[in-house]
Amino acid sequence: MDSFNDLYNMYYKSVYRLAFRFLNDFENASDISQDVFIHLYNCIIQKKEIRNEKAWLYKVTSNLCLAFIKKNKRINSIKTEATEVQTESDINTEILEALQKLKEKDRMLLTLYNEGLTYKELAEITGIKFTSISKTLSRALKKLKDEIER
Repeated sequence: MDSFNDLYNMYYKSVYRLAFRFLNDFENASDISQDVFIHLYNCIIQKKEIRNEKAWLYKVTSNLCLAFIKKNKRINSIKTEATEVQTESDINTEILEALQKLKEKDRMLLTLYNEGLTYKELAEITGIKFTSISKTLSRALKKLKDEIER
């Protein structure tokens, strides 16, 4: 179980931050993060091979967040709360609000990109072809910019 504890300690904050950026909600981000690590724990117990733990964790997090959003029919109406984690300035609040107005795929791609993932990891997690990541990311950034300017 050392590997689970190591992975948990290494990635929990990143998984939580990713979930929070998708959902803008502390409790739901915490619940999703716990679910992600329950999935990881079960995979370890079943001795399933996970090649790239970081990419796997981000993919599971993204999928659970998207499922949560769809289940709760909150795609464009996710509540924004001003919190110390969420905002360092008004600019960050505007960006987060604009991000919430984008389609889930664009929001997911931008959030993962902001986490510092490589294009290869982005392609693996999102299912977008590696050769299309640059163009898709560029379009998502433009949509975000347009939304901020509104």
